Amino acid sequence: MLIDPRRQQLIGVRTVVAERVELATTIRTVGVVRYDETRLADVNVKVEGWIRDLFVDYTGQQVRKGQPLFTLYSPDLLNTENEYLLALKTRDQIQQSQIADARQRADELVAAARQRLSLWDLAPEQIATLEEKRTPETAVILRSLVEGVVIDKQALKGAHIMAGQTLYKIADLSVVWVEADVYEQEMPLVKVGGRAIVTLDAYPNERFAGRVLYIYPYVDEKTRTNKVRYEFANRGGRLKPGMFANVEMAAPAGVGVTVPTDAVLDSGKDRVVFVAKGDGYFEPRRVKIGRRLGAAVQVLDGVTEGESVATGATFFLDSESQLRASLQGYEPQPPTGTAAPAKQLDIALRSVPDPPKSGENQFEAIVKDPSGTPVADADVSVQFFMAAMPTMNMPAMRNEVKLSNAGGGVYRGTGHVMMAGRWDVTVTVTKNGQRVGAKQLTLVAR
Repeated sequence: MLIDPRRQQLIGVRTVVAERVELATTIRTVGVVRYDETRLADVNVKVEGWIRDLFVDYTGQQVRKGQPLFTLYSPDLLNTENEYLLALKTRDQIQQSQIADARQRADELVAAARQRLSLWDLAPEQIATLEEKRTPETAVILRSLVEGVVIDKQALKGAHIMAGQTLYKIADLSVVWVEADVYEQEMPLVKVGGRAIVTLDAYPNERFAGRVLYIYPYVDEKTRTNKVRYEFANRGGRLKPGMFANVEMAAPAGVGVTVPTDAVLDSGKDRVVFVAKGDGYFEPRRVKIGRRLGAAVQVLDGVTEGESVATGATFFLDSESQLRASLQGYEPQPPTGTAAPAKQLDIALRSVPDPPKSGENQFEAIVKDPSGTPVADADVSVQFFMAAMPTMNMPAMRNEVKLSNAGGGVYRGTGHVMMAGRWDVTVTVTKNGQRVGAKQLTLVAR
């Protein structure tokens, strides 16, 4: 297909060289900050009792490891303390015994009582104090075994509690998760351990670095997305669970040949590019495309590195290509009746402005016979035609303008050009109801 340089300039066709580049795309998605589930703790007791004093008494309170939570009065725990003290007293009394089995049995009783206290979460320091004072504690202080923030509190002063009952839920917020949904076509680029950047509306000028921790093994049927879990260090607790987060991942995709996105015409069934062959010639060529990389698209087959492709107004090239293909199969019918051959008339057409614009324009046709004499009292019409462009879901367009006789073989009229682009124009001259001449030409409207 040949397109002269002037027409290329009018319709905005440019050429770009297909390049082999390092393919990299940025995956952008949104997510929500979540608790790190591996850093959640349930605080409960292993013995029945009553809470007397409550030291951590509101949700959101920061708790240190070893910090007192509450005091607990438990008859079972108090009995075990007494058993421990009795075992200590017995051991002390038979230390001088000559019976080795008796001494061993006393030591075993002390160890068993101490282990029971330890299993009921008494700290080693509390057991040591009990052994030193030899006096049981009616209300025992229970301390936190973890560090974090209280996210749920069921403990109440004076409440009766059962073994295993949840009293606090504590979350360590030094590390948090961000869970985001990634479209399934982008999932091959996401790998566990891949780096990610998060931005939040609360801190618009800051970027937080993290990594892909886990990829869920299923896809959401409704949204066609796969949930991905990212892990981020949370110094100062600035990333708060529940916040919305913008996630970015730079994903390398190897090396490949790319062309601009607007160089590819997508009809739904085929993808076509116009390869520049030189001297104004363009060759339409089917291609197989890969990943879309911003303003570029990867070409898997059909275009090689170094070839020039048309971009900028390829839909005009597509329209012209289809029109010329249809004209190749068109065979003009011989004239019938007494009408004179079209070539006997000299027909000239011009527009104001020149070239015409989209919208209203003035058209003037000058009609002369072979001897140069103006043809008067004829009917002159101008037909405009633009071929269908399936890639843009545009049907073929036609329009006709009737010109009035201005005398001296000159015919003028106002016509509407439906849109900018290349139009195939036919000027038809009839007289006394018979066609006496016609001329075909091309106009490119701005």
